[in-house]
Amino acid sequence: MKIAVIAKTRLPIAEPFRGGLEAFTHALCKEYIRLGHKITLYAHADSDPELNVKGFYGDAYRENVYFEIYENDEYLSIIEDIEENNFDIVHNNSTHELPILWGVKASIPVVTTIHTPPISKLKAAIKICSGSKNLHFVVPSKSFEATWQPYLNDRSIVIHNGVDLNKWPLVRTSRDYLFWFGRIVHAKGLDIVIDTAHELNMPLKFAGPLDDQKYFDEQISPRMTENDTYLGHLKQSDIQLHMRGAAALANAVRWEEPFGLTNIEAMSSGVPLAGFDRGAFRELINAESGVVAEQRNVKSLAKAIEAAIPLESGKVRRHAETFSLSMMAERYVNYFEEVL
Repeated sequence: MKIAVIAKTRLPIAEPFRGGLEAFTHALCKEYIRLGHKITLYAHADSDPELNVKGFYGDAYRENVYFEIYENDEYLSIIEDIEENNFDIVHNNSTHELPILWGVKASIPVVTTIHTPPISKLKAAIKICSGSKNLHFVVPSKSFEATWQPYLNDRSIVIHNGVDLNKWPLVRTSRDYLFWFGRIVHAKGLDIVIDTAHELNMPLKFAGPLDDQKYFDEQISPRMTENDTYLGHLKQSDIQLHMRGAAALANAVRWEEPFGLTNIEAMSSGVPLAGFDRGAFRELINAESGVVAEQRNVKSLAKAIEAAIPLESGKVRRHAETFSLSMMAERYVNYFEEVL
């Protein structure tokens, strides 16, 4: 199968990943290639060249006050190139509205995986266009499907995200510290995790890109003690090293997260989860792999962490195996074949 994969183009699809969407797109494209499919990844020009990348912009214009105009032009260029290259199907992973609007009358089917909550332009495009027989929609969790259902005209299926189980082997051997990794922004709740680590008198290690410097300066840095260690923005292999001594991974998001790939990466490494009942979190765990906090506050999260720490790493890993990259990719390919 010849697949055109459209990425969110603002950030490179390359390590160290800035977020779950970049990691998802990278892993899925590699798996498509491993399965013998021919892909072209339309993405930021600095993306991993092993993915047969076609990029129209690198970092040029990204900080320009008129970037939205350049971004529109970029997606128009992507659409024009797809039309000229005889693909069988388009897998759209962007968060831009133009691939949706174009897909209504495109000459090939367009399958869009929705990665963000209903927001202005994307929500409007999907609500207006989702009745088109040429458009097909995938959501990564049942909870997220319910969020989008009012705008989708019942045209969606759920395919859970997955991770490369070989890239995230079971490594947890001790329970030395609390661990957290992700984009450092208010919505991810790192400040709550730090307060919870202090409540438990546990060391905390955390990693991720500083996507909101003001949040870090005002909410994170002042909270940190000698027991809290910021590891920086790490590659996945370096994150994996720190899973070895992780007692648990804490999740304190402030939004209805569509999936939460870091949760699966931790469980695959044998690290149990504790987190708030928001977004897809409850959908991702079972009694042997994680604990849901009864309330969305520090004391409740601390209790959940204490309950999660004793969970057996082998059983945590076995649950993570139900979210494998290979299973996810096969489900996408099977769906593409159904569509075609």
